[in-house]
Amino acid sequence: MKRYLQKVSVICLSILMVIMSIMPAYAQVRNLSEDISAKEYSNEEAVGIEVSPRGQLISTVTLELSDQGYRTLGIYSRLQCHEEMKKIITTVILQKSEGSGWTEVHRKKVEWSKEDYPDDDLSMTIVSYNLRGLEPGTYRLKGNYSVFEMYGSLQEFKTVTTSGFEVR
Repeated sequence: MKRYLQKVSVICLSILMVIMSIMPAYAQVRNLSEDISAKEYSNEEAVGIEVSPRGQLISTVTLELSDQGYRTLGIYSRLQCHEEMKKIITTVILQKSEGSGWTEVHRKKVEWSKEDYPDDDLSMTIVSYNLRGLEPGTYRLKGNYSVFEMYGSLQEFKTVTTSGFEVR
């Protein structure tokens, strides 16, 4: 009986190995540009970008840097989610071109949580303010976004950066 079980085991394992060796394997090649729809614009008064990352949680991100007059920049950031979130964190970073790279000039971090705003629909956030007294140069705006699903464990993160904008 023992010998019979060994033979059956060997035959079953052999069949399993043959099936696994001929089983097709598929790999999905994802092209990042297919997953992100971005509209950039630039003129004498503003530079901005609107990104639709097609994520599970984040729907659209809008980031804009605009001229508000004598060395004053307007900063605008809007995040829209597919559904209400438990928590949203937005960090807006103003950077200045220096030599061969970008240097951080200003940073503002804003957090919203459902427990702080229980009666509000936390599916969209806006950060908007002006920065005065900037030195002449080229600036750009970078936005870091973190969202946390209301009734689950999903999290999504997105970073968006505008092109450069000249302050005279």
